[in-house]
Amino acid sequence: MEEVLPGVYLVDTLKYVESGVISAYVVNFEKAAIIDPGTAKGARIILDEINPEWAVEYICPTHIHIDHGGGAATLAKALDAKVIVHPKGARHIINPEKLWKASKAVLGEVAEIYGRPEPLEREKVIAVEDGEELDLGGEVIKILHAPGHAPHMLVYYLKKLKALFPADAVGMYFDGVVFPLSPPIFDANAALNTLERLKKLKIDYVAFTHYGVVEGKWPVEKAYEKITQWMELARETISQGGDVEDYVSRLRKEDEDVERLFQILSKKPIAISFIYTSANGMLDAAKREVESDEQT
Repeated sequence: MEEVLPGVYLVDTLKYVESGVISAYVVNFEKAAIIDPGTAKGARIILDEINPEWAVEYICPTHIHIDHGGGAATLAKALDAKVIVHPKGARHIINPEKLWKASKAVLGEVAEIYGRPEPLEREKVIAVEDGEELDLGGEVIKILHAPGHAPHMLVYYLKKLKALFPADAVGMYFDGVVFPLSPPIFDANAALNTLERLKKLKIDYVAFTHYGVVEGKWPVEKAYEKITQWMELARETISQGGDVEDYVSRLRKEDEDVERLFQILSKKPIAISFIYTSANGMLDAAKREVESDEQT
C-alpha cells in the first residue's frame, strides 16, 4: 500500500495476476473509506495491507462492475462497514447472481480471474442520491451521479484535497494516455454530459482505478475530446459495414495515443481487453444512433 496523496493510499488489487491494472484507494482520516474495492479475489489484498486500526466505515464502489465493486461485500463483512452505491445498483450488491451471469457473458474467463462477488445483507447497503456527502472527519467525500459508462455510475470527490475519483466515467490512464471506457451499453451523450459536469469542478488530482493518480484536470478534458472524436469514427465504421477489428485498426491508425497504449500494455492482456470491450460498446452506441436517425 502506497500513500499517493495526504491520507490517500493506493492498493494494487489485481497484482495476484496482472500488476498495475486495478487500484483501490483507502482514504483515511478520523474515519476511513475504501474507494473502488476492486475484484472479489482482490479484497484479500486490501485486508492484508490495510492498517487494522483504521476505522473503515464505508466501502465506495464507483459502480457495480466486478472489477470495481466485486470485493465490496467481502470487505463490508470483514470490516463491519456499509457499502455506498447508486440506487440502480443496490440490488446487485445485495444479490449479485444476475450481475455475475452477465459478467461471465461479457468477460468470459476474465470474470473467473476477478472472482464471484458475495451477497450482502440489505441493511449494510446505502443507496445514495446525487450530491450526498460523507464526513470522514478532516475530509469530506462528495458523491455525484455520473451516468454514461453505466447508468449506476458514481464519482467521488474529496473536497479539501480537490481530488476526483471518477473511475470509468473518465476512463483509464496509463503512462500519459487517457482512454475512454465504453462497454455495452454505453450512453455517449450521458457520458459527455457527465464529463461537462466534472470539468466544472476544481480538480487538482484525478485518481484512476485503471491506474494511479494524475495531477490536474486535463484527463477529464481529454476524455471528452476522445469520446467526441471516436464516436464520429464509430459512426463511419458502422456506415461502412465494419466490425470491431476494423474499428480498432482505424483507431490505431488515426489516433497515435491508441497505438501507443497498445505498446504500453503489450504485456497486460486484461488491460488490453478493456480496449476491445470499449470498442464494442462505442460501436454499439453508434449503431443505435444510426438506427434512430433512420427511423426519424
